[in-house]
Amino acid sequence: MDILRTVELAPVGTAPTSALPKSRSNASLSSSTSTENSPTLCEQARDDIGVADNGATVLSHSRELCFLDLTPSELDIPEALGGRSAATIECLRVNRCRMDSKTFARLVDGLCSNDLTRLHTVDLSQNQLSGVEAGAALAKLLSHAKTVRFLSLGWNKLSLADLRPIAETTTAAWSCNVTCLDLCANPLTTPYKRSSKKSSKRYPVHETNDDEWIGSLVARMPELTHVQLAQAMVGDKPLISLLHSLTRSSSNVEYIGLEWLGLGNRLSALRAIMSNLTAPSRALHLNLSANYLGDSGVEVVATSGAMLASLTLACNFITERGTGMLAKWLPLSGLGSLDLSDNYFGDQGVISLLATHTSDTSAGAPVKSSSNYYTQLTVLGLTSCCLSDTSLRLITDALACKWAPLESLRILRNSRMSPGSKLLL
Repeated sequence: MDILRTVELAPVGTAPTSALPKSRSNASLSSSTSTENSPTLCEQARDDIGVADNGATVLSHSRELCFLDLTPSELDIPEALGGRSAATIECLRVNRCRMDSKTFARLVDGLCSNDLTRLHTVDLSQNQLSGVEAGAALAKLLSHAKTVRFLSLGWNKLSLADLRPIAETTTAAWSCNVTCLDLCANPLTTPYKRSSKKSSKRYPVHETNDDEWIGSLVARMPELTHVQLAQAMVGDKPLISLLHSLTRSSSNVEYIGLEWLGLGNRLSALRAIMSNLTAPSRALHLNLSANYLGDSGVEVVATSGAMLASLTLACNFITERGTGMLAKWLPLSGLGSLDLSDNYFGDQGVISLLATHTSDTSAGAPVKSSSNYYTQLTVLGLTSCCLSDTSLRLITDALACKWAPLESLRILRNSRMSPGSKLLL
């Protein structure tokens, strides 16, 4: 096919990267310690790598302030700076240091006594941050270092309520320029502890609603584009409130990661989330991987009227019935990218996915583009879907009939395909 530019039919081998040797001091400006397993949106800031006379790997002019695998008492800012100017620091990483809120507040006090005009990445993942004190310290750091773009708070003990000081701060000339926010694997919903006092008409016990201020929190981050909530423990109501704020018409959010939230057992929450995504011009990538959606969850997605640029439904136990529902939805969804990897629907699922449904283009449905394609998919992921050469022949025929302007097809790890199957495309 002339249109199809990328076809991946076999596992792509990647050369193993050798771990960089650890520096002598764990608390330093060096970024030489390998942190490849850190579950964070923040990218590590690295500089030019050189080789010393003894063959050791060295980093020159590092702009990272890094604390890895230390005890809280070893988190010393002046010692880590080593006489260098804090104004050169672009990345702060504190990982696996068992840092609690009090230690974090002390660390922020030390940081805010310096000039942090170039700090753009703050990675505090894999610690023990919790409570309003942690949120207050974080608000202080963000208001002092106004250039922070990447904020990773994953794998801590934070609830949404702990971030409330960011929404309610009254710091003069407040500016929060965070674009990527990582809250994965946090207990974002703290169970409400009922008062031991009995409620009465004269002395009612008021339960605070922790959802009303969430819109203010999101509004404090007008440049937010990427949000990661994977594996977070969050209730339906706060999740819906947060997603509603993130997907409002004035929002710039481009990616929302909702992996491993168990939405397959929370279809009412999924329905409410998808109902917020009906804006025709929304350029959003929604990741719903590993939510045990099944065909019932796919039906909620396919009947929601959502308009998305990209959707990931990997590892969701989708069968050929679910792919048939997606086939009816695709012409109206505006999807440019769809990932169905690790759903073992086999060739029957591909047949259902490629089926045409003329009834979906009846009166009231959006008018197709002049290209006359059935769908607008340019990227399709079918890795590990138990497919055979039959699926490839079906896809080839569908592309010849203008099923989609496909440019990239990921169809790796399908053991039923023959070695020469790529010749079909």
